[in-house]
Amino acid sequence: MTPNPFFFDDSARSPRRRRLSTSISLIIAVTLPLGFLNPQGWAADKPSFRKSQIDLASSKAQGAAPAAPQPADTLTASALENKAAQKDAENLNEKRQTLQTEVRYAKAKLEAAQKLFALQTAAGDLEKAERLDQEVKDWQGRYASAKAQLDELEKQLSDVSQSRGASVDDVVVPGENLEVFVNEDPSFNGIYQVRRGGYIIMPQVGRIAVAGKSLSAAEAAVKRALQSSQLHNASVMLERKQGADIENGPLIYLSGEFHSAGQWRIPTGITPTLVNVILSSGGVTDKADLTRVRVMRIAANKSVVEEVNVEKILQGGGLTSDITLGEGDVITIPAGPSNLVYVTGNVVRQGSFPLKQGERVSAYAAILQNGGFARFADQKGVYVLRALPDGTKAKLPVDINAIKRGQRPDVQLQTNDILVVPEKWFSW
Repeated sequence: MTPNPFFFDDSARSPRRRRLSTSISLIIAVTLPLGFLNPQGWAADKPSFRKSQIDLASSKAQGAAPAAPQPADTLTASALENKAAQKDAENLNEKRQTLQTEVRYAKAKLEAAQKLFALQTAAGDLEKAERLDQEVKDWQGRYASAKAQLDELEKQLSDVSQSRGASVDDVVVPGENLEVFVNEDPSFNGIYQVRRGGYIIMPQVGRIAVAGKSLSAAEAAVKRALQSSQLHNASVMLERKQGADIENGPLIYLSGEFHSAGQWRIPTGITPTLVNVILSSGGVTDKADLTRVRVMRIAANKSVVEEVNVEKILQGGGLTSDITLGEGDVITIPAGPSNLVYVTGNVVRQGSFPLKQGERVSAYAAILQNGGFARFADQKGVYVLRALPDGTKAKLPVDINAIKRGQRPDVQLQTNDILVVPEKWFSW
C-alpha cells in the first residue's frame, strides 16, 4: 500500500513532491473558505436540517385531521343537573328529619300541657289553669305550624323525586335502604340504611361510602371494601328497598320501662333519634326514669354506652343533646326509684302516677285525677303518708271540706307519697 505523502517528513520528500504538496495546500486554503462564504456555493446545496425539521412538523400539523369537538356543554349540563338534584334531595331530607322531630316534640308538649290544664281546672286553681290554657294554645299553634311545614316539604320531595326520574342508575341519597346480595358469602346479605354521613355499615367491614353514587358505582364500592379485607373475590348486587319492604328493615332494640319493649324497625327514609324512637314506640311506663336513659352501640368493635337526659330534652332545655340512632342500637330506660305518687283507699281508681321534677300536684287534684271519691269515702279523714329522712313516716291530714271552702291550703304531694282515702265507719 502506498503511504500518504502528507504524513511524510519534509526532509524525506523530493523537491517535486514538495512543490505538489504546496500547490495542493494553496488550492485548499483558497477554495475552501470561499465555498463557505458563497451562498451559492457547495454548502448552499447541502440540506438544512433545522429547516427540514420545521417543515416536517408543519406538514404533520397540516396533514393531521382536526379532532372532533366533544359535547362538553351537554356533558357538563347533565352532570350539574344530576349534582344539583342530588343536593336538593339531601337538603330536603335533612329538613324533613328536623321537622319530624319538631312535630313529635310539639305534640308531646301539647299533650303534657293539656293534662296539666285538666288537673289544675279540676283543682280549682283558676290562675294556673288560665296560664296553662294559654300554654296549650301556644303548643297547638306550634304543632299545627310544624305539621303544615312538614306536609309542604313532603310535596317538594315528591316533586324532586319525579323530576329526577326513576332511573336504575339514579344516585343514592342518605335515608335510603339498600339491600345487598353477596353471592360468595350470604352472611353479608341484608338491608342497610344509608346514614346521614352518606355511608352504610356492614358487619366486619365497617363504613362504606355510597351516597352520591349510582347503584353500579355503589356496588363497586361495596365490592372493593369486601375484597380488601373479607373476600378474595366478591360478586355484589344492590337494590333499593321501598316502603313495602319495611317489614325487613333494620332494627333498634328497646328494653326496660317501655310500653312496647322489644324490636323497633327503622322506617324507610327516616334517620331516627332517641326522642323520636321513644315517642314512636308507644311511650314509657309510669316507672320510667327519663333522666338516665342509656344507649348502647358498637363502635370500632367495642361496646359504647351513652347516658342521655331525655326528660331535659322534652322540657326544651337540651334539644341539642338528642342523639341519632342506627341499626343495632339498644335503648334501655331504667325504673325510677322515687318518681311515683300512690293513691289508695276509697277512690274510683286506685293506683299510682309519675310526679315529674318541678311538677306540682295537690292531694285533692290527685283524687280527682283518679276518678274522685268512691261511694263511702270519708272525706274528713283523708291523709298523706310521707317518708322522712330517718326512715319513719309522717301522717299529714287533708281536710277536703275545708279545702273546698278555701279555709285551708291543700297538701302538695311529693314523690313516694301515699294518699289514703279511708272508708266511713258507718257505711251501711
